[in-house]
Amino acid sequence: MSKLLRTLLERRVPHVLAIYAGASWGVVEFVSFAVDEFLLSPHWTRVALLGLLLFLPTALMLAWFHGRPGRDQDGLARTEKIGIPANVVLCGAVLWMLFGGEDLGAATTSVTFETEEGEVVEREVAKAEFRKRTVLFPLDPGAGLDEEDSWLAYAVPSALEYDLSPDEFFDPIPYALFRERLSGLGMPDLLDIPSALKRELAEERYAEFFGAGRIERTDEGYRVALRLHEVDDGSVVAEAFREGPDLLALIDELSPWVKDALGIPAREGIEDVPVRDWLSADSAAVEEYFRGSAAFMVDNDLDEAIGHMAAAAGLDPAFTSAQFSLYLFLLSNGRTDEALVALRTAMANLYRIPERHRFIVKAEYYFVAQDVARAAAVIDMWAELHPEDPQALRYQLIVHRITGDSEAKLATLAALQRLDPRDGGVLKEIAAAQEELGNDGEALEALAEYVERFPHDETGYASLAGLQRRRGEHDQARANLERAILIEPLAPGLAGALASLDLRTGNFDDARAGFERAIELARTPAERADALEGLKHYHRFRGETGEAIRVADAWLEEASGAIAPMVLSQMRAADLEIYLDAGWIADAADFLDESKARIPPPFDNYLVPYLESRLALASGDLEAAREAHDATRRVAQAMGHGELLESLQRLQGEIDEAGGDYESAIAQYRAVMATENPGPGLHRDLGRALGKAGRLDEAEAELRDALRPIPAHPRTHFEIALVLEARGDAAGAAEHLHTALVAWETADEKFAPARAARAKLAELDSS
Repeated sequence: MSKLLRTLLERRVPHVLAIYAGASWGVVEFVSFAVDEFLLSPHWTRVALLGLLLFLPTALMLAWFHGRPGRDQDGLARTEKIGIPANVVLCGAVLWMLFGGEDLGAATTSVTFETEEGEVVEREVAKAEFRKRTVLFPLDPGAGLDEEDSWLAYAVPSALEYDLSPDEFFDPIPYALFRERLSGLGMPDLLDIPSALKRELAEERYAEFFGAGRIERTDEGYRVALRLHEVDDGSVVAEAFREGPDLLALIDELSPWVKDALGIPAREGIEDVPVRDWLSADSAAVEEYFRGSAAFMVDNDLDEAIGHMAAAAGLDPAFTSAQFSLYLFLLSNGRTDEALVALRTAMANLYRIPERHRFIVKAEYYFVAQDVARAAAVIDMWAELHPEDPQALRYQLIVHRITGDSEAKLATLAALQRLDPRDGGVLKEIAAAQEELGNDGEALEALAEYVERFPHDETGYASLAGLQRRRGEHDQARANLERAILIEPLAPGLAGALASLDLRTGNFDDARAGFERAIELARTPAERADALEGLKHYHRFRGETGEAIRVADAWLEEASGAIAPMVLSQMRAADLEIYLDAGWIADAADFLDESKARIPPPFDNYLVPYLESRLALASGDLEAAREAHDATRRVAQAMGHGELLESLQRLQGEIDEAGGDYESAIAQYRAVMATENPGPGLHRDLGRALGKAGRLDEAEAELRDALRPIPAHPRTHFEIALVLEARGDAAGAAEHLHTALVAWETADEKFAPARAARAKLAELDSS
């Protein structure tokens, strides 16, 4: 050993390695400086460090052969000809394998856009690959805090997200997204969540980092401890402690620390002002604001949220975030006129919020004015200004849904996937968009990729089963649902999905038991509402109208604790179809009269006449149906509401069909089929109209297409029976009528379709 050491010293190997290590450190530091100074890809620091380590054999060889007094010509020749080139090749191969697919250019990209004033501006924006996807969880309440002070636990992460929002490198995931999941686990207040669960939740949202910590009240004010963790292994990246009398001042101290801990580079042109300038200098207003936010996001108490937010806006009328939140809460509560006052006040004080938030306020202003074109223009400008901002693309998806542009929706989803390939949820959205376009192959491919990438996520198998069920592949759908249940046996949604499959395939006892199990498994109002929605559909399917109405009332009670009143009123109005399906016209009229008073403006100007048209059609008053239909269409056209226009075109087909103009009805149904993926209901409508027009072969083909995804559907069997009877196949017609009546075996006595089926079967038997 001593001889080897003497030899190494004689050849000056330690000296050369020390020089190499020092030089390497200098190179790494220089590269790190260049990355920060010129906003290069942070991968370069790792490339430099790994490259220098991989070149260590070259340094050793050169030190060994050059370090010895005199020259070893043979050894040097061999080193130059074989060793060093081999090391270079190895180094290049390793670096290519590790970094060949990474973006090694700048961490930002240049964009040019035109401002609202017509000025052309160029700016640098963060590339999506280098954005730090982060969840900041509510802090755990510590010493000195009681239940009344819980708002402080939510205020710190919310204020931090707000303060950091001007920098696109920071990509926050709002903690409110986890409310439903945590409520089901017995943690509805989102506090004192175990670290392992926080990591799991962050991982489900494809985050890289999550923040956790504690807040305490002291004699001097507040003490905040904040930790940032890596999601991959849960390790702590950095930890900070701050203490002081002013909460917002602590936020200002923590913001640069968070950016530094996440590796977000400092750069010019990023709005960096005290967080109180974004919020309010009035401490009482700030407290009311965060109390209101917590009441809405955590407690789902809309009335309390409105009270606190109105107090915040009253204390500081120029508190833009409070005014905008007040608008959202009032709108959700159906108080549209008051909401518009708050929104206009927010619009007048846009300077008090970060730039990207201003686009949200402007878009909402045009949305509520039902000016979709201007809302789309604002969002497009936002996307041009911040092309790497996923929130801008999410707002574009809202526009595409309203306009019914599935192709544009698919393109936007592809852009979202490019921005963050880690976000597997986009794959499921892409599959849904492909399914809407009728591209089942592409939809299956997207879901298969999701399942491969996330094999332990039951939602992937459930989504795949849903598509297979629609395609009539019921055995495959059942297998995927069973696999999903193995992963998450206590998920009420999976029990409901399996029950729905049983219902569609005629396993009625199993279906009923499955829906009841889903209700038993449900742990939150939202889960119970979903389970009751499935049971309501079961009763409608079987013609048990009285039970369907009872369950609809129970659904309303549960949904009231989970859905905003504005949305709830529109969803509840859709229960009109329960009465119309059964032919209970007088009850339907009474229900619609009650519903009208609950639908707030401006949504009433298209939803009310649409429902009136549906009722008039069922009543046989075609003139009134057309008049209400035309009124709805004028509003939908002014709004550019593509989805509603498609529904209206289908309703126009039903009106034409009821009026005896079967060819026009067929044309309307086919036109709708050309713009959306035709579900079984649309095939059934088209088949029914074709049968009335005497085009029996086409009618039977469409009706059998309607049966493929729902082989036990009684209405479809009834319509096929009518077609077969018209073709002289009385035996075939009777068989389908028997199948329909099996489903309607427990139907209410007054359920009109079942009575019609029994009358038709008696007619066939007597002939």
